[in-house]
Amino acid sequence: MDSLDNKTAENTGLISLECKLRASVALTEGDRRSAILHQTQSLGASKRQKYAQPSRKSCDLDELIEGVINSGINKQIPFKTTSPITKIHHDGFTDLCKRCDELPIEWTVLQIAKEYNPMATGMVHEELIHEPAPIWLTVFACSDPCEGTPFEPILIPLDPPGEKPDAKYPNYFEHIAAIPGEVRNAISNHDSDSQANRLEMVEQLINAAVVRTREWLGPWSNLLVGKFRSPTDQKLEGEIYNQIEEFCVHNRINRTNQRLISVVARRLDLLDDFQLFELCCSEQLGLDDALVEALYDLLTELREEKVPDKREERLNCYPVLLIIDELLDSMPWEMVHPTGEFSRFSSFWTMSELYRAHAARIKYGYFMLSAKRCFAFINPDKNLEKMSARLQVFYMEWFPDFELLIDQPPNEAEFGDVLNNSDVLIYNGHGSGLQFMNGETLLQRDINCVTFLFGCDSVRLYPNGLFTEMTGTHLYYSAAHCPTVIGALWVLTDLFTDIYSMLLVGNWIPSTNPAYAKQNVSALDTAAFKAGKLRTY
Repeated sequence: MDSLDNKTAENTGLISLECKLRASVALTEGDRRSAILHQTQSLGASKRQKYAQPSRKSCDLDELIEGVINSGINKQIPFKTTSPITKIHHDGFTDLCKRCDELPIEWTVLQIAKEYNPMATGMVHEELIHEPAPIWLTVFACSDPCEGTPFEPILIPLDPPGEKPDAKYPNYFEHIAAIPGEVRNAISNHDSDSQANRLEMVEQLINAAVVRTREWLGPWSNLLVGKFRSPTDQKLEGEIYNQIEEFCVHNRINRTNQRLISVVARRLDLLDDFQLFELCCSEQLGLDDALVEALYDLLTELREEKVPDKREERLNCYPVLLIIDELLDSMPWEMVHPTGEFSRFSSFWTMSELYRAHAARIKYGYFMLSAKRCFAFINPDKNLEKMSARLQVFYMEWFPDFELLIDQPPNEAEFGDVLNNSDVLIYNGHGSGLQFMNGETLLQRDINCVTFLFGCDSVRLYPNGLFTEMTGTHLYYSAAHCPTVIGALWVLTDLFTDIYSMLLVGNWIPSTNPAYAKQNVSALDTAAFKAGKLRTY
């Protein structure tokens, strides 16, 4: 475990728990570097072996048996190194920082993970997800106010949010975990009036979850704001950074705390007085009363002077890359700042490997793709007739040069050819398409296309038993180096899925039909689309 490149010796959920335990012990002992390293290694730990490059290669059964016979039972496993453990930690943290330095300067990278739970080995996943626990925010990359000095990942532990006795789900984590089930129950109710009421209740539940998340994160919600794209905003940010630096130097506040204050203060317009006070007196900064008061006065003055108006309408920022613990994956973290640009990953390792695989095609913080060959599977299970009718009309009219496979399942060879040779794959049907290709077969491929999975729960994680790591379709795609997977965390009706499909793809790829060259896909009449017709307002 001394490097993010090394593969582990076992393939078990206990690896993740062991890493989280080590992280908690390290933090208790004041070793924040080791705490960051072990917590980072804990996410997707067993999958690092399962999806590693050697494991993705197919192997002849006879060769596999011979390899097992010849391996010997007393050979030392790589994990149990004879090197001092301090050197293991140092080398691992150095590798982690090296990978951070490789990333595009435009990116903001934030990890959100649950702390170790001592009772985890006796819990099923449902219980682990519901159990209150502290959260660790780890900042791997951000708009750095201390240019010229080395940047190391910053750890921000947060206590679990307090309960709300009057809420439907007093426990915050139960509230978050209940959303997918509530959505499914609302959609499965076929009485139109009752379904409408249930969907409205679900929307209220989701909105309440987002509000609770913002309240809990407090000032740290600004960590989910990406780097500024506008020169005007960059200039304003620089002025704020300079004044905070003067304050920190004068009051002998260290570089890490200066970074934390600055990264939050760059969007003072998004914080109220209470959130500013939360920042100033936070345990992370550890300031005495006099400094708390002085910092609060500085930040409120800066807000009035520099950003007197709230500007949440649109975040003109570069992408934020979120690394989300599987125990927190059902939460729509992106909705904390819904106008921002986000990508989500299961682990730092997955993000780093995907970046290394596609670095040559990433410019200015974005994966650059010429969408020349686009392929769409429509209703491969042949039981969504209305969806098939709607999407045929849309794709044939809006994108006449798209290749389509309609109302028939692809065989494995066809599916594989599309994954390897297309620029864009769009799947419209039940699930995620893995019913037509074995996951292990998918791992043998190097996927080059951006993949849209417009199916219910297409990127949802599912438990495999007690505390073993959860699995999901997108993890197979990511392991096969698919540059981007777009999918659904929750179940959706076919009409909503079709509308999202039309809007997402239509806004991203310009129409290749000259008749719609000057039209925006958002101008299409959704009522007509529901009836299988294409017309603009």
